[in-house]
Amino acid sequence: MTVMATRLFPLKRPSSTPGFTLLELLTVIGLTASLLSLAMPWLQQWLWRLQVETAVQAWSADLQTARLLAMRSGQVLRLQRLNNCQPQPLNQGDWRCGWQLLRISGNPNTAVHLTFALTGEISVQLNPAQNFLDINALGEPLLGGLRVVVQAKRSTAASSVRTLCINTAGRLRVMLGSSCA
Repeated sequence: MTVMATRLFPLKRPSSTPGFTLLELLTVIGLTASLLSLAMPWLQQWLWRLQVETAVQAWSADLQTARLLAMRSGQVLRLQRLNNCQPQPLNQGDWRCGWQLLRISGNPNTAVHLTFALTGEISVQLNPAQNFLDINALGEPLLGGLRVVVQAKRSTAASSVRTLCINTAGRLRVMLGSSCA
């Protein structure tokens, strides 16, 4: 007497149509959804940190550009905040909408050299609170001891806060956190 062993999961499919079964597809979709739900908080924090880093680098680069242009042209330039991303007026020192570099000659705000616009999703605070920063013809900021704090508005993580510290000689440092100390 011969006993035939039957497998619960045969190695070959009985049907000749290629493809996946509904159970296989649902399993893959469920595993993918589980992995995405675990990765989303980390991914969101990474995106906020990326936006903060981009704003800090842009502020730093635009300040350096303003200093170089002021020295080359021998004119006073102004780094001024933008006001057009929020319907309500912004507080003094709140640069969340972005900034622009202007040439000050006779009439204020006569020529725009560059503009960096933000959507208001990150907080950019200039301390002491000013709505503009003048750079003299020697390339020096007229206000020394500035602190620009950039942080994600929706993130509470301390790793998404960067501070751009500008001393009285115009030297720039980027610090983790909201302090220059």
